[in-house]
Amino acid sequence: MERTRRTTWKTCCLFVIIANLPFLTMVHLMGMDMFLASFQHPEMYQFLKIQSGSNLTLPGGYLLLEKTASNDFLIRKGDTILYRTGEGAVRCEPVLSVEVRQGITVYYTTTSEQDDITGPIYDTQVLGKVTNTIGDNLWYALCLRVWDFSIQHLNAYHLF
Repeated sequence: MERTRRTTWKTCCLFVIIANLPFLTMVHLMGMDMFLASFQHPEMYQFLKIQSGSNLTLPGGYLLLEKTASNDFLIRKGDTILYRTGEGAVRCEPVLSVEVRQGITVYYTTTSEQDDITGPIYDTQVLGKVTNTIGDNLWYALCLRVWDFSIQHLNAYHLF
C-alpha cells in the first residue's frame, strides 16, 4: 500500500513538472513580467516564424513581438521594431532615433550595415517591437505554440 502511494506521488510530480516545462521555457525566454502580462493582455503579444529567404536579417527562427495595441507601448532608441515600408515590404531594424514633430512620432532606423539610415517611419507603419529572437528548433516551436494557445484560448490568468 505504501509503495503504491509513493509510486503515485512520483508519477504525479513527474507529470506536473513535464506539463509545466513549456511554460518554464517561455518564462526563461520572455522574462516573468512579460510572461504574466501576456496572460492579462493576450492581444498585445505574438510570435512570428522567420521564413527562409525573407529579407529579415535576424538570428533565430522566431520573433517574439509586442504589438502596438497597448497604451503602455513605447519605442525607445535601441529597440528593434518590425515595420511596413511605404512599398509594403516588412523590415526589422533597430531604432536609431525617435523624434516628435508637431505631435507626430517619427522613428529613424539603421540597417545592418550601420551607415544607412532609413526613415521617417510613422506610428501607423510600426507592427510591433521585437522583444526576443528565438532559435528554430522543435522544443522552442512546441513551447511557443503551447504558450500562444494558452494565452489566446485558456482563461488561465483568472486561475491565479
